[in-house]
Amino acid sequence: MRRLLIAVLLATPLFSASAQRIAESVHVTVIEVPVTVADRGGNSVRSLVAENFEVYVDGRRVPIEYFETVDLTTISAATPKQGTPAAPAAAYRNFVLMFDVANSEPGVTARAKDAARQFVETQLRARDLVAVATYTNEQGARMITSFTRDRELLLNAIRTLGDAKYFKPADPLLISAKLNPHQPDAAEGTEAMAVEHAKELDARSAQMDDSKNREQIRTQIQNFGVIARALDRLHGQKQIILLSQGFDARLVTGRTDLSSEAAQRENQAAERGQTWLVDSEQRFGSASATNEISGMAEIFRRSDVRLHAIDIRGVRSDVDAREGLRKANNEGLFLVTRPTGGTVIRNSNDLSGQFEQLLRQQEVIYLLGFTSKETGKPGTFHKINVKLANAKGDVTHRPGYYEVPPQMNALEATLSLSELMMTDAEVRDVPLAVSATPVPGANENARVPIVVDITGSKLLDGVSEANTTANVFVYAFDDKGQVVDYAQQRIALDLAKTAEAVRATGVRYVSALNLPPGEYSLKTLVRVDETGRIGFSQARLVVPKFGATAVLRPVAAAEASGWVTLVSPTRGAVAAEILALGETPFVPGAGVEVASGGEQQIVLMVRGLPADKLSITPMLVAADGSAQPAPVTLAGRTSPDEHGVAKLLYKFQPRNVAAGSYQLKFTVVPQGSLPTVVGIPVVVR
Repeated sequence: MRRLLIAVLLATPLFSASAQRIAESVHVTVIEVPVTVADRGGNSVRSLVAENFEVYVDGRRVPIEYFETVDLTTISAATPKQGTPAAPAAAYRNFVLMFDVANSEPGVTARAKDAARQFVETQLRARDLVAVATYTNEQGARMITSFTRDRELLLNAIRTLGDAKYFKPADPLLISAKLNPHQPDAAEGTEAMAVEHAKELDARSAQMDDSKNREQIRTQIQNFGVIARALDRLHGQKQIILLSQGFDARLVTGRTDLSSEAAQRENQAAERGQTWLVDSEQRFGSASATNEISGMAEIFRRSDVRLHAIDIRGVRSDVDAREGLRKANNEGLFLVTRPTGGTVIRNSNDLSGQFEQLLRQQEVIYLLGFTSKETGKPGTFHKINVKLANAKGDVTHRPGYYEVPPQMNALEATLSLSELMMTDAEVRDVPLAVSATPVPGANENARVPIVVDITGSKLLDGVSEANTTANVFVYAFDDKGQVVDYAQQRIALDLAKTAEAVRATGVRYVSALNLPPGEYSLKTLVRVDETGRIGFSQARLVVPKFGATAVLRPVAAAEASGWVTLVSPTRGAVAAEILALGETPFVPGAGVEVASGGEQQIVLMVRGLPADKLSITPMLVAADGSAQPAPVTLAGRTSPDEHGVAKLLYKFQPRNVAAGSYQLKFTVVPQGSLPTVVGIPVVVR
């Protein structure tokens, strides 16, 4: 058999600190607009219908092509089950917990982490997604995790604030992570290390003069804008919750205490004409910082992101035991949140209660859809206005949308692809066929070879370059929504050499997962960098608990030739060993479809049993229950591998079998043991 092998580029994390459907295909022309309506008391207005809304784009009314009501209090009542239909993307709330280490004392930051932990452990609803981020003077705004429901990951990120000594992302989409095994076992020890880390990062900030502090404020505001712009591609409600004491507002607005000694000295100097003794920024504020806030707010509004702030200082006083009378305010938090439509929660020592207050603010969402008429100029912004008809209430919606180019920066790609993994949004730009075959491995874990077949014509659709690059992700989620294992590969195709073969069939990716017994949602995602085309597949995977002896369900064995095949350099050897009969590789299938008079190879695997001393009776069972001896012959067997698994190869040749659906059943009887019956569905054409 002939196999084409292509070069592999080792994977690099899709992340950078620097929004529309995540399948940003040029063919997608329907825009979704989540809308909330509140009465005068701030309560959600329910029972509205499509006729109660009018949508205007760039001042021109457009027809509403689909309409849906999403009540978060109803759909969030139970954890989403694996295999259930995906909820609308607008049914998810996206929270970024942004820890402002630069403007918070380490001891106070510990209070914020306690509140954030309670938020994650007790207050999140099933369809809420959370990401953790930090802002420091040394590193700027940094996403520690992507949006996820993995509580263990979130709690670890909150506990360590992403300190590389104790926390490291385990996958390129930042939705799973593991703590450093050398970290202290006690939570208190980890807290102490994290506080020490915070002190190290910002030890210099107290020594900076006002000029440098103003520059830090401008940098922070710019970083917030970058994060908000990256969130534009995400769906649902998007909120950044800033946990901070806030920066010194006078560095932006100017001196507010006109009776201070410094203010009086500057007044006297101004009266004498000694303008060189007057610091205009100290006196009147920073125009550049004010402009930065305005620019940041515009990005937040256009990306439909709200910036809320929780004053982690708690109840404030104008009197400090060490400094005496001083003005202790949190005006800096109001300066950055007000323009985005966000709020500041202050003067409370019950931070967990403040999170609950935010969660209650949004409940019912009306999802409006309309057809977009794009200009073909990526980055063009279109204004949206939604009005009520024959109804009353305060309408909130995103102010517009961007025509998104296919190219995304690394942070946008990470957030967009992780959102798809977490929300199971349907994207079928690139069709995928995925097979997974659990086989006994070490201890109780199973080796699970993964074969992903990517349709070549769709993969290359729209590609004009001589080379193209794609990313393949395969994730196994347990019933708690946590990642148990994953495989990822970045591949490069030299189209001058492979285009013909790729278009004729496609690209086949071969890897393996290591999974304990249980039920999983196997999610596979492919994205083409040059065009932004995406393929997504989700399937239920059951990994049985294998004993010392076992008879596995048979699989159809298809030829592996004709595809441009990529074998994972790290896990491909495991898959290749399982999916081979001697030197001949095969592709497993869960069912058989063969023409009458044709032939299909079938592989039966056994563990801990002498393959040459088994009594095996194959029978063909029709839909009405009638049975006949199956037209199969043994074609060969392999020796047991290191885990005791041997393979038997059969040829199924239904020359005299009527067309129809059957079950091909093998009754396997070891010497001196009870029989085991396993089967595979068969369709004879």
